[in-house]
Amino acid sequence: MQVLRYTLLVVLTASFFSCEKALPPTDPDPVYEILANNEFFDIQARYALFLSDNTGKTVAFRWLKGEDTTLVQVPNSTPDEFYDCTILKISTLEAPGTGIKDTTLTLTTYTQLPSGRQINLRDLFFQQVSTLKFTLSGFTTLDSIVVSDGLTLSRPQASNGYYGEYLVYNTDQCWLRVLVDGETFWRYQTFSNIGTSPNAGTLNAAQMLSNFSPSLPLNFPFLTTWDFKLDGVVDTARRKFFPLSSPIIPPGGAIPVINTVRIFEPVNNDLFNPNRPYINLFRLQTKGPLGTAGGYEYSSDQFYTSVPTALSEPNFDLEETILTNNRDVAVRYTGNFDVLVFTRFRSVTPKINWEVLLKPQSGTVLYQLPDVPMELGNLYPALRNYDFGQEVSARAENYERLNYDQVLYRRLLNADPLWQAKGGYLGREERY
Repeated sequence: MQVLRYTLLVVLTASFFSCEKALPPTDPDPVYEILANNEFFDIQARYALFLSDNTGKTVAFRWLKGEDTTLVQVPNSTPDEFYDCTILKISTLEAPGTGIKDTTLTLTTYTQLPSGRQINLRDLFFQQVSTLKFTLSGFTTLDSIVVSDGLTLSRPQASNGYYGEYLVYNTDQCWLRVLVDGETFWRYQTFSNIGTSPNAGTLNAAQMLSNFSPSLPLNFPFLTTWDFKLDGVVDTARRKFFPLSSPIIPPGGAIPVINTVRIFEPVNNDLFNPNRPYINLFRLQTKGPLGTAGGYEYSSDQFYTSVPTALSEPNFDLEETILTNNRDVAVRYTGNFDVLVFTRFRSVTPKINWEVLLKPQSGTVLYQLPDVPMELGNLYPALRNYDFGQEVSARAENYERLNYDQVLYRRLLNADPLWQAKGGYLGREERY
């Protein structure tokens, strides 16, 4: 009997502890967290993410592994808190044959970011580079030739048998136009599904379509070295465009100073049959610096239902303030816009470009760059010491169809390369 009682006690005791082990674990209290999806290889660039509180103190730091997703959490926090999130990109290039490495640190700080956001790091460049080759015939004199968004590698002329070779940025469609035999109108040829190395063979200018449509004027707000890109929209969903810009300027070539350009479209007969290879929608991207004292840089990215005759100037302005140290960025502004962006930069190795996005506030906006985590400061003393020059860049961004939160969401999501144009972007940037 005594043995039976002892055996029963052992069984009950074992059952008790067995039940204790089977109890489900208690879920931890929720905390502030950010999910970072890095689609780059480590060999392409190295990424890190750190979070800072409103005093600039680092509360979380993680290296972001290539081709992986990383969850970054703030210990002892709550999901309803806000922190500044900084993404660091480290790019290293080596000059061929020299062994000299050039390192660039690119930092982007998103201020007062709510918990639960996902940040996607990926390349959204959707254009291809094609080498278009052809030989021209069917004329006596070749007076001019233009390949939109094309860099000239070989210009057709008598000495090379009128062989042309152009490096063209495109989304599978492009065109060229020629003036021949003293004619006052252009002849043109379009190309579709061109791939990366199209060879068009011999093109007979006499058999090309004639373009009797007049050119369209596009006026810019002021006189400067404008950089512009105009595309006819073929299909925004599939990111297909038809280039209508000027030829690409060779690296190191002289950049013309302009305040207006003439736009040509491949139209067979605009009075009867437009015959355009794109729908009645255009995307125009522009950038131009006003080089006078107190000048600014203008930038825009928008869709238009027709080629615009002129661009409007921003109705907002930025004014500099006095900075007390290299961690500060500050500005006063007038007018209304959606996003305020500050940038501090260093031009020698390691090159540093630190950009900060803030929501505009009334009066003077002051921001101090957050602390540099020890892991990064030990690797890059120039970053730890905020070794910038005295200049600060401030950019005001306005969107016709987006507000600050929507802009931030699209930048973090990084899923649509056309989001700025869809939002109707207009920016004004000044350097102090």
